[in-house]
Amino acid sequence: MNAQRAGRGSPSGSECPSFQPDTVREGLWFDGADGSGERFRLDIVNECLWQQVPDGADRRRLLSPKSFAVLKHLIDRAGRLVTHEEFFETVWSGVYVQPEVLKSQILSLRSVLEDDARKPRFIETLSRRGYRFIARVAAADAIPSGAFAEASASVNLVGREQPLSELGAILQRTVHQRQREIVFVTGETGIGKTSLVDAFLRQIRVEMPQARIALGQCVEGYGGKEAYYPMLESLRELCMGEGGAPLARDLASCAPSWLAQIPTLLQPAQRPALQRELLGGTRDRMPRELVNLLQRVTQDAPVVLVFEDLQWADPSTVSLIEVLARARTPMQLMLIGTYRTADLVSGDHALQALRQELQLHGLCGELPLEPLTEHEIAAYLTAQASPGCSPPEGLARLIYRHTEGNPLFMVTLLEHLRQRGLLTSVEGAWHLRAPLNTIEFEVPETLREMIETRIARLSAEEQRVLEVASIAGVAFYPQCCAGAAALDPERAEELCQALAERHCVLRAAKGDRQASREYAATRYEFAHAMYREVLSRRLTPARRAGHYARMASSLESGGTAESQQPPVLADHLDRASHPAAATGKGSSVTREPPWVGGILAVQG
Repeated sequence: MNAQRAGRGSPSGSECPSFQPDTVREGLWFDGADGSGERFRLDIVNECLWQQVPDGADRRRLLSPKSFAVLKHLIDRAGRLVTHEEFFETVWSGVYVQPEVLKSQILSLRSVLEDDARKPRFIETLSRRGYRFIARVAAADAIPSGAFAEASASVNLVGREQPLSELGAILQRTVHQRQREIVFVTGETGIGKTSLVDAFLRQIRVEMPQARIALGQCVEGYGGKEAYYPMLESLRELCMGEGGAPLARDLASCAPSWLAQIPTLLQPAQRPALQRELLGGTRDRMPRELVNLLQRVTQDAPVVLVFEDLQWADPSTVSLIEVLARARTPMQLMLIGTYRTADLVSGDHALQALRQELQLHGLCGELPLEPLTEHEIAAYLTAQASPGCSPPEGLARLIYRHTEGNPLFMVTLLEHLRQRGLLTSVEGAWHLRAPLNTIEFEVPETLREMIETRIARLSAEEQRVLEVASIAGVAFYPQCCAGAAALDPERAEELCQALAERHCVLRAAKGDRQASREYAATRYEFAHAMYREVLSRRLTPARRAGHYARMASSLESGGTAESQQPPVLADHLDRASHPAAATGKGSSVTREPPWVGGILAVQG
């Protein structure tokens, strides 16, 4: 499969650079209520959003199915209040969802539209009641000719050919051997788990159209979680979709407990009989009923279930996965679960123990997604340009160095360059507006917010040690940071080890050969340079200088391998004595290591 798009990290708000002409599509234009001239078009055919770019190609903004449904519902009722209840009855018809779900979709849309809830241009909040679409809306027959040409045709992935092939092989086993298969697609935030699964499902629809596909989304649920939520969402999708009537009848006969949880599928005449059937029963019967149901519906065609974001799965869903994995009844069932690795290992998550147990007995598989290589980033850049147009020399290397191959970071950083006019497209080709060696980067605001949210979930001690580590150098010893973080050296080392093993914020320094036997210590570095940038930028000059002074004092007292390196000590002393030097400006000691920093601009 040809590589044409990097993995998507989030269900909404992603975008692809757009350079090629497009075909005519139906849709609705809308302009910001502030009269700024900012224009978007809702593409009804392809269920996405287009952003008009003056003097350039329009950009496509990808939306999740639910985000698209919410936005379309608002636009169709532009100018009037849409209550919370109306959203739940239409977009989530027949499914009980928590209020946070709607709020999350509105936040995602505002992020894509760059709308401020306090000064809205598109979506206005009416407190305790609902939302109103306040932008000016007009029908449109077509989008400008510069838009990105990617309709409903297949969209392939950069660097994901192998895991895509493995998913295909697992499905073939499911069909030919009539056995259930459980597979977890894992990786860090933004690595492309959802994009891989989406590509696989598109492939199934083309190559195995008889297969039934359903998706269930786990929700973080600050106010509590509904038991079996992703499975209920999947069953409703299967029953409400094409050919779903027989499944609804099977629900009544094989799994009445499940049917009772999806009231929109119930006919009035069914209710009395169902109530009698469930009288005296408990929820414990639900897993057994589901196995019976799936055994029946997979007799003639395979069923592919996708549970997204299992790091937020409720305990009942985790138990259900175990029941399905251990079921001995033959069924053509493939269950794909996605989760963020760091969120799963950061605590006593039930799914972590279950995954280990199932893997031990060969009852599940795992596809951990790795970052893209520099070559794969170059392939992505080439695929986004017109045939025969290559990206500027060194651009792929620059992007790789600053994103370390994370697809979400890559796409966001490319857009950051475009927004500042440093990277443009002319007749389908990439063009840099400044020499590569004059471009420095800061973390784009969208990524900064994501990283800040993750850091905020750490303990106060963990945040302190990371804050000090962010200015200690590319690689650092925990003992060197301990004093500045007001921690014992042993405690600092414990925290760094936990941050590496459980939270995946740090990692053991690559190619570390400097620690001598005498000091027998592990050096650490940040898993992503962008985390270091965000933490470092939080420090005021005075606080930064104080950290340097305390680190210098620790080095002078000895105790780490770094204390034997005079340049390190000299640098810390210099930065402690000169606040300007502490921020990396005007220092006579220019040994700030090569990590992502500075502001995205042209020097000079």
